[in-house]
Amino acid sequence: MSKADQKFTMLEPVEIERDRFAFHFSTSEADLIDFVSTLACVRNVTILDEGRAALVEIDNEFDPDEAWHWVRTELEDELAVQLDDIWYEAVKWIL
Repeated sequence: MSKADQKFTMLEPVEIERDRFAFHFSTSEADLIDFVSTLACVRNVTILDEGRAALVEIDNEFDPDEAWHWVRTELEDELAVQLDDIWYEAVKWIL
């Protein structure tokens, strides 16, 4: 199981209205929902379950399956960066 698999889950996109698609996204890290909302293929993010889950609507300009894969790839790339614990402690100290 990869680090990404431990941090989030994404269900396949489904049609929520005529020609509008969305997928359910859940995570243990609320920052990932914010990250997803910045992607060009995402039209809207509706927060569910106190920030641990969201309904992610795909922009109509994008193919739903391709957009879903794009979001997943971006998240996996974002999570692939692993810093030593000393860096995490330094960031906590600064903030």
